[in-house]
Amino acid sequence: MVRRVFVLIPLIFLSSCMNEASDPFALSPDSPYSTWAPMKGNTMISSRYCQTLLPPTFGIEELNLAELIDISLQNNPTTRQTWAMARAMAAQYGQSLSNFYPNVQFAGQYTRMRGTFIQEGPPTAFYTTTAGPDVLLTYTLFDFGQRSSASVAAREALFNADWTHNQQIQMVIQDIMNDYYQYLYQLKAQKAAEANLENAQAALDAANQKFSLGLAALGDVAQARTQFLQSKINLTTQKQNVENTFAQLAVDMGVPANVSFKVQPMPEQIEASLLLESVDALVSSAQEQRQDLKAAQADLRAKEALLLNAKRSVLPVFSSTLDVGKYWFQQGAVEKLHWYAEISLNIPLFRGYFYKNQWKNAEANLEKSQAQLMQTELSIIQHVTIAHMNVKTSAQNLQDTQEYLKAAELGFNIALSGYKAGTATILDVLSAQSNVADARSKKAGSQRDWFLSLASLSYATGSLCLPKEEL
Repeated sequence: MVRRVFVLIPLIFLSSCMNEASDPFALSPDSPYSTWAPMKGNTMISSRYCQTLLPPTFGIEELNLAELIDISLQNNPTTRQTWAMARAMAAQYGQSLSNFYPNVQFAGQYTRMRGTFIQEGPPTAFYTTTAGPDVLLTYTLFDFGQRSSASVAAREALFNADWTHNQQIQMVIQDIMNDYYQYLYQLKAQKAAEANLENAQAALDAANQKFSLGLAALGDVAQARTQFLQSKINLTTQKQNVENTFAQLAVDMGVPANVSFKVQPMPEQIEASLLLESVDALVSSAQEQRQDLKAAQADLRAKEALLLNAKRSVLPVFSSTLDVGKYWFQQGAVEKLHWYAEISLNIPLFRGYFYKNQWKNAEANLEKSQAQLMQTELSIIQHVTIAHMNVKTSAQNLQDTQEYLKAAELGFNIALSGYKAGTATILDVLSAQSNVADARSKKAGSQRDWFLSLASLSYATGSLCLPKEEL
């Protein structure tokens, strides 16, 4: 009967947690560039370049945003860190499940002993040899849920690491999107600076021509040349800005900054269409999709399980032990198979207020986790609200700057023609030229802000990169 009990009890728990304990990595992301979906496998973000760090056409063909994201997810070290952390937590969860299994140990002994016979006459020495194996099996029969609460806490800590990894992937995607559009903006700004230099050159040529004909004063040439040199300096500075943003994009991709590659340029004309949901609807989506919020919720559940475990740590624990062995003695004498079984009860009574302070520590950690969850949710609502307004503002600015540039270019052409005809002054030309430069800069900035606002809203709502199970 005793043997049957010791066989049946382990089988009950082995059937429920065999897979998770033997392969806990199945509950963590597959790779640094894959997201984690709860209990349903993982979805690869990078599908085209999974096997290579860089695509074959890298540095030859223009890379689009999706390709840049693929490369960055395979090279960025931050996702590797969160992936390794998730795997470590998966292993810890597997360790917590070991308490549901019996603990089986093998012990072997070899004993050589010298003794002395005390009898009439001189003492006589003798030697005895004993050898034999023992198998010791111990198992916790009942502990009022202490093992369960500990494994639940470890599992929720694993989920917290998994959600954190998912959030890190979204952060990398957002960084690459920001770097990409900042780089395209700087390229646009460089083109605008080149166009400004051409306008300054045209104004300077007109001033020189009129001065050579005696129709303009030397001051017109000086002012036009000053504006020309200023435009030239601005272009040189802008080229440096392009190199800086390119280096930042490369670094965030995990690629050396001195490696050359091409990206797809920003389209010349961009139409902003506003089909936005309400702020409340977007906040609801964010509360369902944000990975950092899910991570905070998992952390809260882990702290609740740890508090429950601290409360249960003062309850009795019923354990069982089975020892089976066989000994061989000197001169071939063999003892029959021996065994013993016992059931023990352990009741914690006093440990220097250890259990009381453990309880208090778990309560404090739970309160901290609750505050962090509230802070995360408030921050998410703030991000969604601001991002929603930024999309609306950037759409309006995009339309206005396009009209502003058309008007400024028309004004410059009129002023330059009037100056050549003698109906306008050089100040009119330079003023119109400054307006054109300002309009070009604002148009490039509004195009950048439009794309960045969309990326920011996608990140704020948690929809940048979702596993298939959540789409």
